[in-house]
Amino acid sequence: MKALLFREIGDALVTDVRDPAPAAGQVVVEVGATGVCHTDLDILHGRYLCAFPVVPGHEIAGTVVALGEGVTGVATGARVTVDPLIPCGQCRSCMAGRPSLCANLKGYGATNDGGFAPFVAVAAKNVHPIGDLPFHVAALAEPLACVMHGIDRANVAPGMRALVFGAGPIGLMMMMGLQARGVADVTMVDLEETRRAQAVELGAAAAVDGREIEPSALGDGFDLVVDCTGVAEVCARMPSFARDGATILFFGVCPPAARAAFSPYEIFRRELTLIGSHAVCFNLPDAVEVLKGLGRRAEALVSHRLPLADIAQQMATPLKTGTMKIQYDPAA
Repeated sequence: MKALLFREIGDALVTDVRDPAPAAGQVVVEVGATGVCHTDLDILHGRYLCAFPVVPGHEIAGTVVALGEGVTGVATGARVTVDPLIPCGQCRSCMAGRPSLCANLKGYGATNDGGFAPFVAVAAKNVHPIGDLPFHVAALAEPLACVMHGIDRANVAPGMRALVFGAGPIGLMMMMGLQARGVADVTMVDLEETRRAQAVELGAAAAVDGREIEPSALGDGFDLVVDCTGVAEVCARMPSFARDGATILFFGVCPPAARAAFSPYEIFRRELTLIGSHAVCFNLPDAVEVLKGLGRRAEALVSHRLPLADIAQQMATPLKTGTMKIQYDPAA
């Protein structure tokens, strides 16, 4: 079969690879859609969990077409999404129920072949039913599960006032996830006018130009301030938008060497809570249910459904203005 293959750091191409066969405890999924994530670029360039050669793609939805020995509870024909994490199950973090912090973490699309191919073999325990969700919507379940894990770590509650930096697909998922948890008052911040307009159309209380935003213009502050940009300079400003006693969630992926400067005294005196959130954590089913509740709003999160050759091109020259989620669509 043809697949997108990362052969080594910086080397990506569409080429022939062997069709997967299910080992014991595995199923083979015929891919219906796989989303492109910035983490795919980090893997390609050796900046994140990776092992070459590997077929990337960890935001996967499709149909189970083959079962390995010993698989129960999953049938061929099942429409599923895939949890990409492969924790060891034995380290301290795994034993504490925190697989995203596994000391020996592996993952589909990173160290094991993923979903930028017509078929992928995964552990049966890693697939979760999607009901009648379209595949391109169900492929949003993995990034949305990451978002929901961050929201749950931040202990959000109905009636809170939230500020989200970044109105791209992840920022909009953050807004929708917060709304699903009862946080109706969400203000979005972005540099792009088209993204700000879309955020308001999709339910943001307000959308502000990041070049003009000042704390004094946004009332008495926010109960939750979230970064979905991965820009250290944005992270450094977040405490100034927080109310006393607020929570600050670092969700965007800053470069490992980036640094953000803020006052430890301010964190201490104002009793601010700083939270980090990394990945999914047993919550794919929760994300699927949130997606079902979003209805057609979820469709707006996907802007491009492309064949493999175009996905390979995206790894070299990612789209920018106006782009939302880009996905591999085998039917494209």
